[in-house]
Amino acid sequence: MEKRKKRILELINEAHHTIEGGHQELRALKGEEGKMKRQRFLLADMACHLVQDAIDHEKMDIESLKNRLYAILVVCDEFLPDKDLKLKANEIIS
Repeated sequence: MEKRKKRILELINEAHHTIEGGHQELRALKGEEGKMKRQRFLLADMACHLVQDAIDHEKMDIESLKNRLYAILVVCDEFLPDKDLKLKANEIIS
């Protein structure tokens, strides 16, 4: 199992690096379309961090999990504005 965890973390680190590079490139895009593309890359970045937290430690860091879920919900709120995800996000960290 440790080999699998190590391999997953290697792949996630590679993906994370690629995602961050893409996010940097998107900074040049202006307007709503550029913003939404950046938000999608930001969401992918957060997903990488969530996987890292889930796999890298023996015990889940609950505060880190809350913070990650909060951030993911806040970003997703822009994609699902009728779902009040910011409200749900605030419930997670309160």
